[in-house]
Amino acid sequence: MVGRAAAAVGAAGIAVGLVARSLVTKPRGSDGDAAHPEGWKAVTVLGDADAFERDGYPEPLGRLAAALEIRVEPAPGDKGFEVHARVRDGADLGVDGSDPNRTLREALRDAKQVFETGEVLRATPRPHGDRPRTLLGHAVDEAEDDAKGGGAL
Repeated sequence: MVGRAAAAVGAAGIAVGLVARSLVTKPRGSDGDAAHPEGWKAVTVLGDADAFERDGYPEPLGRLAAALEIRVEPAPGDKGFEVHARVRDGADLGVDGSDPNRTLREALRDAKQVFETGEVLRATPRPHGDRPRTLLGHAVDEAEDDAKGGGAL
């Protein structure tokens, strides 16, 4: 009896997780969520723009800077600054087999975190250590891993 109830709860949890993930990753058509027609990606950073550019860009954006067009502009409402970047025509980001848009998005997010906090924040390894792979845990781990480059979660 207890085994059946646990299986039913587990199946319901998986179904809810799959539905939630499909809602989060559903293609969006609003202007704010659509891809920029010229390939620009942007991130808002809290701090001083001069300090961001002073000794080269923070890693990993600095490592990719030669292959990118980068512009830094004040953010609306004096809330820091915006870093806009796109891959130069014909440039190669030097990442084998990876989507250049995902690589650029990850570099922008990581550079923002390094500038603001001094480190790239990671969800893994989990603070509670290794855990057995479960169906629900695996779905959460996959969503976390995909979110950084995909812009969801």
